[in-house]
Amino acid sequence: MCPCAAPVPTRPSRSRTRSGLPRDGRDRLVLTLCRVLCGKHELMRRFRDDRPADICFARGTFNSHPYVMGAMHEFLTRLDSEPVRELYRGLDELWNRRAQRLNERLAEASLPLRVANLSSIWTLYYPQPSGYNWMLQYYLRAAGLALSWVGTGRLIFSLNYTEEDFSAVADRIVSAAEEMQRDGWWWSDSRLTNKAIKRRMLKEMVQARWASGSTSPIGSINSPRIR
Repeated sequence: MCPCAAPVPTRPSRSRTRSGLPRDGRDRLVLTLCRVLCGKHELMRRFRDDRPADICFARGTFNSHPYVMGAMHEFLTRLDSEPVRELYRGLDELWNRRAQRLNERLAEASLPLRVANLSSIWTLYYPQPSGYNWMLQYYLRAAGLALSWVGTGRLIFSLNYTEEDFSAVADRIVSAAEEMQRDGWWWSDSRLTNKAIKRRMLKEMVQARWASGSTSPIGSINSPRIR
């Protein structure tokens, strides 16, 4: 067990130890105990001797944890049921058709946006260089689609999406892209390349740093690099 100590004073105290904790006996020290699951070496290993390539990616506390094993058992049992088997039949073909249909709509509208997919896991990518592609996530949010803040282009669809559900999402993606194009963020020039964009951004960062007269490392005020 790993104790984590945090002082909880009941009244102000002027006398403190070198560690910063109060000397006043009326002050209390609350210890929060964190439980760590331990087990035999055979249970905590990431692979079996007879199947070395079959690696368990859940390691440490969650490796062979009863909660994990119980939840996985329920998942695999349900996955083997006929209703769920029926849900998975033709799944890749279904989502491939949907991705192709959306890409055709984007191409017909001359929008520099495409989708790529691995079954129902999708990503957005941009065939045309631009320094403002990242702004699409805000247009999508305005259209009612909130993407993950970790990256700007991943979508994971629920497997029970109907054609009507997917059409609503596709309509919003196309609408957001059209709005962004009308606002001029996808203006293009033959001299505009990804390499040129990177160089311009680096130049602008250096110019902004020199203009401010700051000598601190590049980063926000909350960045650990400037602490």
